[in-house]
Amino acid sequence: MVYDFAVFGGGVVGCAILNKLTRCKQTVVLLEKSLDVATGQSKANSGLVHAGFDAKENSLKSKFNVRGNKLFNKLCKELKVDLKESGAVVVSEDFETVKRLYERGKYNGVNGLKLLTGNEIFEKVPNLKKHFHYALYAKTAKLVSPYLFTIALAEEAVINGAKVIFDFETIKIEKRNGVFYIYNFNQIIMAKKIINCAGYGVNEISKLLHVEQFNLEFRRGEYFVLDKTASDFVSISVFPTPSKFGKGILATPTIDGNILFGPNNELCEYGTQTTHLGLNEVKQAINKMYDNVPWNKVIRNYSGVRVSCGDDFVVKLSEVDNDVALIAGINSPGLSSSPAIAEFICQLFNIDIEEKQMKKREDYSSIKKLTIKERNKLIETNPSFGKIVCKCEEVSEGEILRAINSPLKPITFDSIKRRVRTGMGRCQAGFCMMKVVSLLAKEQGLKLEDIFKEEKNSNIVLKDFEYDV
Repeated sequence: MVYDFAVFGGGVVGCAILNKLTRCKQTVVLLEKSLDVATGQSKANSGLVHAGFDAKENSLKSKFNVRGNKLFNKLCKELKVDLKESGAVVVSEDFETVKRLYERGKYNGVNGLKLLTGNEIFEKVPNLKKHFHYALYAKTAKLVSPYLFTIALAEEAVINGAKVIFDFETIKIEKRNGVFYIYNFNQIIMAKKIINCAGYGVNEISKLLHVEQFNLEFRRGEYFVLDKTASDFVSISVFPTPSKFGKGILATPTIDGNILFGPNNELCEYGTQTTHLGLNEVKQAINKMYDNVPWNKVIRNYSGVRVSCGDDFVVKLSEVDNDVALIAGINSPGLSSSPAIAEFICQLFNIDIEEKQMKKREDYSSIKKLTIKERNKLIETNPSFGKIVCKCEEVSEGEILRAINSPLKPITFDSIKRRVRTGMGRCQAGFCMMKVVSLLAKEQGLKLEDIFKEEKNSNIVLKDFEYDV
């Protein structure tokens, strides 16, 4: 089969493009080097749909952020993904700083902006230190699960005819008679056009295509995750004034009820380790901004790596081959911008087709959201929903099995974690990991030692043994 499009990269932008092209009646294949979507920047960020006041005027970041924010409500409703319009504030000791952000936001077309002073600020952020006298409030900022949003985009596309191939390491690309032949070690994919949004691997694909490459910069951001019992610390995303390196170290709720502190911004080689220096930088910044910081509620820390390419996004057709679209430097606000970038890609390729009616995906709704009566009815139909595997997040065996057999057929522990939150609670998988691994092995007819945590060779069990779930 010759696809209309091959998309490189299963991050949020790649999956948004996959979904949009499928809606526009194109045949599309997504090629991902990892074993799931959302394994890079799209899993390790703050989960915020930004309003768009921070991005520089007339930049691609401002254009796509503001448009993307407006597309999120309808798209999340169609995908059955939770979205919360929580709002955000930028706080400062200097009025002129927030005024400039307000004016930039108005220029960018952001609605719902308001300048706050004094008690107006502390009513929204009670634990903020009192020397912050000025703030900009952005009503249209939202919370979403970045990885679940990415998964949902891909799942809906697959249900409606798209193809996603994991563990696809591209070794050669040839173009013959207007068709690209894309090789890995054991198969060939053919496509008429290519969209290269491979994140930190964008230059590897561009090199194989013999098109433009980019000067990339990697910056690590480290985070603290707080237990849900600290959820009352902040109810709104709170930013310091931004710098040339980003939006600053923030405190924010998540869509799932945790609190995040971070990220810092450190130039690095690509690598997602956390460091004592990085985490201490986050801790000091938070302590300078807030009173009563519940550090005793921290349950995890992690890092993500942002890929930059100058000060703005790169989204364009290649000047060498107009059948290739190049997307690079998608850092913040990449999540917020993803639906608008997908829309723009269709414009670049002159796709102006009425979208087809999409078959709907089944969501990963938690049984803990059901009433007792609804739970009992579900358990009568399928007893596996009555067996709790992850006690911290109250995830049942039935939900895990449903995730294992979902459209993308996830095969790793972390891929199940991203779908139903097993291992995301206070014990961080201390009690449920082996149960989930055993279910994965049993459903796939594999041994325990064949199940990875995330990437290849991240084995959880080194030698198979009997484990009764």
